[in-house]
Amino acid sequence: MTEIDRERISLLCTKIGMLMEDHSARALMVGGQSEDQDKSVVDELADASTKIARLSAAAQSIAG
Repeated sequence: MTEIDRERISLLCTKIGMLMEDHSARALMVGGQSEDQDKSVVDELADASTKIARLSAAAQSIAG
């Protein structure tokens, strides 16, 4: 693996970590709000999960 590939993987994993951190507090709030707010948070978490899966797949493809 080249140094450029390692850097790409590092950047992708950093972005994954940032998404997880950004949404972890929101995830813990579900159940303590109104139904509409809970649904909104669940929708946000689903979107973040999709982004994380795509970023992970990109990192995997680079890693081989």
